[in-house]
Amino acid sequence: MTKMHKNLLLSAFCLLGSKVSAAPLVYEGEGGVGKGKHIVFVANDHEYRSEETCPALAKILAKHHGFKCSVVFGLDEEGNILPGSKQMPDLDVLKQADFVVLFTRFLDLPEDQAQHIVDYLERGGPIAGMRTSTHAFNDQKGKWSILNFDYKGEDYNGGLGKQVFGNTWNKQSGQSHYGQNHREGGVYTAEESAKEHVILTGIESFYGKNGAYKSQPPADATKLVKVQVLKTFERSDNVNTQKPEVNAGWTRDSYTAPSGEKKDARVFYTSIGASEDFLDASSRRYFVNAAFWCMGMEKDITPELKVDIVGGFEPSAYMTDALYRINVKPADLADFNSSVMPKDAPFFLEKMDRVLRVLPARPQLEERVKALHPDVSFVKPAPKAKREKAKKSVK
Repeated sequence: MTKMHKNLLLSAFCLLGSKVSAAPLVYEGEGGVGKGKHIVFVANDHEYRSEETCPALAKILAKHHGFKCSVVFGLDEEGNILPGSKQMPDLDVLKQADFVVLFTRFLDLPEDQAQHIVDYLERGGPIAGMRTSTHAFNDQKGKWSILNFDYKGEDYNGGLGKQVFGNTWNKQSGQSHYGQNHREGGVYTAEESAKEHVILTGIESFYGKNGAYKSQPPADATKLVKVQVLKTFERSDNVNTQKPEVNAGWTRDSYTAPSGEKKDARVFYTSIGASEDFLDASSRRYFVNAAFWCMGMEKDITPELKVDIVGGFEPSAYMTDALYRINVKPADLADFNSSVMPKDAPFFLEKMDRVLRVLPARPQLEERVKALHPDVSFVKPAPKAKREKAKKSVK
C-alpha cells in the first residue's frame, strides 16, 4: 500500500466518524486482588508500538491478578489495528473504567471520541501515562483543541500532557530526546529520595531500549527513577559520560481536568513504553507496581508480585509509521495464549530506509521479518557518493 493510498483510506474512514464500531479487546480476570476492578488501556501511537505494549501488560494484570482489562486501539476502516489512526471506536468503555492507562502520541480524533477521554478526566479517575502521552494530542480541532500538546492558552496551557502528567513536548520548558533514539538504550535506577517507594518494590534497576527523554518533572511531582544513557543499544556498562543521569518518571497526587478543576487522583508517568522495553521483567514489575499504586492497592504490592509474560510476546522494533504488524484485529489477541502480535501477521515495510536502519541491531526480529517477506530486498543500498565512485571505477 502506498503512502497516498493509505492517506486516502484514512481520510475516507474519518468521514464515517464514530459510526464505525468494533468491540474493544477484553481480558477477564478470573480471580485475585484485582477482581471487580476494570482497567482500560488507550493504545494509539505512531512509533513505540503501544498496540503491542498495552495488550501484553493487560494480560499480565488480568491473568495473574484478576483485573478486567480492556484495550482500545486505533483502527482502520476494516477494523484492523492501525497505529496512529484517527479513529478509536468504543472509547465509551472509559465510562466503566476504574483506572486508565494512556499510551498515545499526537492523537487527532472525532470530537465525540475525544469527549470520552475528557469525561474520564472530569470525573477524576486515576491515570497512568506512558512515554509519548506527554504529547498525547496534536492538531485536534474544535472544542477539544485545548488537549493539544502545543496549546498556548492560559486556560489549559500545554494541553493534556502538561496539565495531567506535568510535561509537554518542549525542549525549553518540558520534554525532549536525550541521547540517540534507536542507538542508545538506558539503565533506570531509583532516585535517592525514592529508594523506599512502594512502586520500586522488588526492583534494583531496569533497562529500556527506547531512547531516553530529558524531562522536567512538575513542582508537585514525587520523583521515582532516573536514567543513565548508554553508548550501546543493548544493556552494557558502556556509559555515555556526555549524558549525566536525568529524571525519567514520577507520580502526582492531582491533575487539572479540561474544565480547569483540580482533581485529587493518583497519577503515574513513565518515559519508557516501547514494546521492546518490556522484555525486561523489572520493567514489567515497575509498571505493574505503579498500576496497583494508582488504584490505591499498595498494600498488595510485594517483591513476589507475578509479572511473567502471558502467551507469546515477540515485540517489533519501535519506529515511526513503519515495521508494525498489519491485518491484525483486536479479536486476534483475545485468547490469553495468543501471541502479541500473531506470528504470521506481516510487517508494514513501506519505509524500507528506516527498516534497514534498525534491523541489524535486532537479529532475531530480522529473521522473523525476512521469513514473512521472502520477496523483499533487505540489502541496504550504498550511499550516493559510494555509488558514484563505484561507477567511475568501472569505467
